[in-house]
Amino acid sequence: MDFLFEDVWLPAEGDFVAEKLKGNKKLYNFYINNHYLDDDSKDEQKKKIGKTATFFNSSIEKIFKAFAEIDDDDFKLDLIDYYSNNNNIQEICTNPKLKILTYQDLEVEQKILAREIKSFYSKLYGKESPFNLKDFGSLKTKSLPSHYQEFFTHNTEGKCPFCGIKDLKGIHHTKKEAYDHYIPKGKFPFNSINFKNLAPMCNDCNSSYKGEDLVIGEISNRNKAFYPYKTSQPDIKDFQISLKLNNPDILEIQPDDIELEIKLNGFDEEIEAWKRVFEIDERYKALLCNKSEGIAWFNMVVDGYDNAVAQGYTGTKKDFLNMKLFDTNHTPLSGYGFIKNPFLEECESMGLF
Repeated sequence: MDFLFEDVWLPAEGDFVAEKLKGNKKLYNFYINNHYLDDDSKDEQKKKIGKTATFFNSSIEKIFKAFAEIDDDDFKLDLIDYYSNNNNIQEICTNPKLKILTYQDLEVEQKILAREIKSFYSKLYGKESPFNLKDFGSLKTKSLPSHYQEFFTHNTEGKCPFCGIKDLKGIHHTKKEAYDHYIPKGKFPFNSINFKNLAPMCNDCNSSYKGEDLVIGEISNRNKAFYPYKTSQPDIKDFQISLKLNNPDILEIQPDDIELEIKLNGFDEEIEAWKRVFEIDERYKALLCNKSEGIAWFNMVVDGYDNAVAQGYTGTKKDFLNMKLFDTNHTPLSGYGFIKNPFLEECESMGLF
């Protein structure tokens, strides 16, 4: 992709010819060997390859033509920076002043180019991707599974790193979670096949909440956001989560009865962006109001203590609660310990135990 942009499209002049691709042997061979194959073949595999090759090769030509018709050299120079910046996902997340390009901006400058680039890049990832072909490394069957395996070799918690609620299918599963384009591929050109912009997350985070929302905020007033592949990430134990319950009747508690505050020193913008995009307040409050979660945690202490005493336990209720709090602190991602702990502490402060 870098070769196509830098060595084929940017310097585009005149008509496209196959020799323009000779600087990249893989691309050149694919173009020559699959140049507009017959996609009406009765062989389904050849038909599929033919359709994909036609799309890929014709897209290269169309984008070349669109670039060749640009007579603004300054705009082309700007595109060099935009291409680099749009693929620097870490810098996009950490530097709100970085100049990045949206499709909307590109359409204002070059409507035809924007149309052709969006048509091309929108299909580089997914079931129709040309990179799923063997010629390009079999993205779906080899590259993605390999990346997924490596991801979960490092992320061994087993929980979605974006919400901490849902379990993720890891290296011991035959199925895998979907990847999310952290910086939406439908709004920003050039980064749809960038693995630094692809992160496995649970279906709730991916489809139900985040969708096409921007973790970096409005383009005209961007904010900092957590970068998923940063080598040193804040630990869940570093988060300061506090709760205030405005209804002492835990069995009837509703989200509006809960005041939730989440802080992390030095990460105010990132926290707010995370809470907004993944609707963290709503989801954490829903956990606390769930009969099988928050209400069960409360009953675990009340009924659990009575049962323990019946079995010969001689400690106080405070001692029993402290054992439960120790468990939540020791394994904050197990059993929602990170939110269970402040919930039980708030129940205690209200004298509910």
